[in-house]
Amino acid sequence: MRAAIIGSGYIARVHARLIGELGGEVVAVVGRTLGAAQAFGIGRAHDNVEAMLRAEKPDVVHVCSPNTFHAEQSIAAFRAGAHVLCEKPMATSGDDCRRMIDAADQAGRVGAIAYCYRGYPLVRELRRLVRTGDFGELWRVTGLYLSQDVFDPEKYVWHFTPGLCGPSYALFDFGVHWLDLVQYISGRPIEEIFARFHTRRRERTWRGGTGQGPMPPGHPDSTGGVAVDFGLEDQADIVVGFGGGASGGATIMGLSPGNPNHIAVSMDGEKGGFDWLQEQPNSYVERRLGRKIVRDKDPDRLQPADRWTSSVPGGHPEGYLDAFRNVIAESWRGMKGETKDFPTFGAGLCGIEIVEAAVKSANAGSTAAVTDSGPSFDEAFPFTA
Repeated sequence: MRAAIIGSGYIARVHARLIGELGGEVVAVVGRTLGAAQAFGIGRAHDNVEAMLRAEKPDVVHVCSPNTFHAEQSIAAFRAGAHVLCEKPMATSGDDCRRMIDAADQAGRVGAIAYCYRGYPLVRELRRLVRTGDFGELWRVTGLYLSQDVFDPEKYVWHFTPGLCGPSYALFDFGVHWLDLVQYISGRPIEEIFARFHTRRRERTWRGGTGQGPMPPGHPDSTGGVAVDFGLEDQADIVVGFGGGASGGATIMGLSPGNPNHIAVSMDGEKGGFDWLQEQPNSYVERRLGRKIVRDKDPDRLQPADRWTSSVPGGHPEGYLDAFRNVIAESWRGMKGETKDFPTFGAGLCGIEIVEAAVKSANAGSTAAVTDSGPSFDEAFPFTA
């Protein structure tokens, strides 16, 4: 695949590395400035998306820019005849997500979301066990996504700039991964949500460093920085209800010291349950009445359709980059019409609609129903037993 990358930050570099590992070619990079694109060091440098699309005609565009740009950049790529692999969150509103889906349909192209944690072999194994009834009817689904990413009060990220992130911070930056994982594994849609939001550190100071984006609106301070009143949540506590009757909840937080990316998924059903941690992705605890069993990753135990996700022999760990590479590979296969089992734009819209319901719930102090206005759940989260 001839790939173009929009964005020149950390996650764009992850995409570039994995594109190379999959045998693709990064033909172009679009930066906020031409200098940023040139500093990326791979592909031809551009500072204009439309001009890049006309000049390079890529097969696929990897959108790795701030949230607010995802919709228009993806739509431009579709109009130019490219497929799109978009970073999460898909967009900053359900309306924009639906416009992206319409643009993909009109162009006859495929859109995918970089839900990288789906790519772990044991996530695939747990999905198959849950969906084929090994744990019985689901009762409880709980977990966490705890990060220390913005714990430092001196840290400023572009998400703090008004208008770049959307109506949510913690749920958009971290929570959509957890929301996707629990629906992907369970095969059940989240239909309602009660959310409580907190903003623990309201004031942040922009100083123009790497990854902070352009100067935001705010109040200049004596050090030459700009003080910004950050009004979005950095901690979200949610209670969710699933189709079929399962329920549970999670805390999503960007201020948890000592937790770079602590993602936990725990489920109970009428026959048993399990616990899985992203920081220890090569094992999970299977629970049955009166006993716990630690299941290590075993490629031979995976079903044939999932065995390819284990790129190293048993007894060797799979890591974050392996999982991410699997998701890009599967998305590319989807773009070639070889599979439907990848993180679809329908799944991306589903996550945005859950966050929109959470924002509504937090503002009203009551439970909110999740809008279901996109493809059916089975289309968004396809599964073949």
